[in-house]
Amino acid sequence: MKIKYFAWIKDITNLEEEEINLDKVKNLEGLKIYITEKYPDLKKYMKKKVLRFAINQEYIVKNTNLSDEDEIAIFPPVSGG
Repeated sequence: MKIKYFAWIKDITNLEEEEINLDKVKNLEGLKIYITEKYPDLKKYMKKKVLRFAINQEYIVKNTNLSDEDEIAIFPPVSGG
């Protein structure tokens, strides 16, 4: 699956995107654990539920199973004005 990072999150990961093997991650909650272990600086944002997730360009708030073909976007809250 492809993981895309946006805004200041890509500054923490030093990546705009990466591929993750489904053997390591089965669902959104597993992805959150995997990412915080790989990028410890994201842990505080994950605990505060600051990060937002979209699977295949659809905003997701609950745990969802993932597939190898999925594209997951991780981004901070969007503010407008």
